[in-house]
Amino acid sequence: MFCSTLPFSNQSTVSATMSNSDDISQLPDCILHHILSFIPTKDDVKTSILSKRWKNLWTSVSNLDFDDALLYKEIEGQDPPDEICFMNFVDRVLLFRDTSTIHKFRLSCRVCFNPSRIHSWISSAIIHNVHELDLCLFVEDPFLLPQSIFSSRSLTTLKIEMNCVLQIPSFINFPHLKTLHLSLITFPDDELTQKLFAGCLVLEELVLLDCEWTNLKNVMISSPNLKRLTIDDLPYFGPPDDSRGCKIMIDAMNLVFFKYTGYLSNEILLCGVLKLVKADISVSILHERQKEVAFHVVDLLNGIQTVGYLRVSKRTIEFSKT
Repeated sequence: MFCSTLPFSNQSTVSATMSNSDDISQLPDCILHHILSFIPTKDDVKTSILSKRWKNLWTSVSNLDFDDALLYKEIEGQDPPDEICFMNFVDRVLLFRDTSTIHKFRLSCRVCFNPSRIHSWISSAIIHNVHELDLCLFVEDPFLLPQSIFSSRSLTTLKIEMNCVLQIPSFINFPHLKTLHLSLITFPDDELTQKLFAGCLVLEELVLLDCEWTNLKNVMISSPNLKRLTIDDLPYFGPPDDSRGCKIMIDAMNLVFFKYTGYLSNEILLCGVLKLVKADISVSILHERQKEVAFHVVDLLNGIQTVGYLRVSKRTIEFSKT
């Protein structure tokens, strides 16, 4: 329970008797921090009651994981924590944190959605020079992520799962971002979408899961360092409608892995891809646009000029012969 995990909440102090031969407590801070990084944040906080040695260790743990799905976990004989307790818990953990760098910050809010507080939590992670940022946000209205995300000099991994339009600022600069995962987001327009990918200067892995492309017409994903590209185009809410797809050009000269799964309602062109080691293509049935999809399949396969291992589903081959 979130409220009961806070050592600074108004509750009776829990005492713990530690043995004089407690070897773990004798370990240096760096090792204890490493141990704490493998357990949930709410349990990290609980360690503060063990002894004076442990009192403040949780305030500098490198990994923070906040997931409101725990609200729905049934606890026998106890009432589940309410949403206010969860939000207050996150507030206080970040308030009492020291100035050390955050290695990984994961935030999953499927129930508790307070835009101003979520904005504040993410901004706090950026201020602490977070390296890996993992966001899962189920929003009811358009939500604007902190613009500081898009110019972070510390981020190496960024994962965003968010069921709304991704509001992209005009200036984007990810000097050290190597991994980008986008799920369920709707791309805003050609220009801003292209700026997003162009701003990832050293990107090596790109994963696009169930994203919405309907606002786009022609977009170029140009990334000279990109090595792995996965596009899962099976929409979360079912097959795409009858609207025309867009053209997506992939300019990635160092691409070694490519995987596509979906209806291929968009035209995907691989440009200058000469170092592919593995490609995996699986196109699903879309009877309403079968002829158009068949052309898309041929265009996609034509872009694979050399490859070490190629897996093509039976349905994809049938489409290419249509």
